[in-house]
Amino acid sequence: MYLIDGGGSGPVAEPTFTGTQSLSIEPSSIPAALVAFKEAHERLSKKVEQLGGLPIVQWAADPVSSETVTEFSERSNGGGQDSAIACLMGYERQLARAIDSLQSAHDSYLATEGTNSERWGKY
Repeated sequence: MYLIDGGGSGPVAEPTFTGTQSLSIEPSSIPAALVAFKEAHERLSKKVEQLGGLPIVQWAADPVSSETVTEFSERSNGGGQDSAIACLMGYERQLARAIDSLQSAHDSYLATEGTNSERWGKY
């Protein structure tokens, strides 16, 4: 059985869109959240870069290996919307937007509270 004929795996389920998500966070927690989101974004960016440069080679000189490497390439770092790299890049963009939102909220709180910001969460 070749992958081209379906491989017996049935249809791929599409992800369910759940709409806009939100995160509520206390002002005193924003700096720590920013650090966590930035670290996650940095680690994810490295993984996306590694996956983009992942060499995918044919394992054997037979028709099954030829089809397998093609399918594996498409599902890993191909251009499809459900490829691993497309999903990771989407997540990377979400993290970047979260970081921007947190930074904006942090800057807004600093502008409003000024030097009182060091007392956040203490009273």
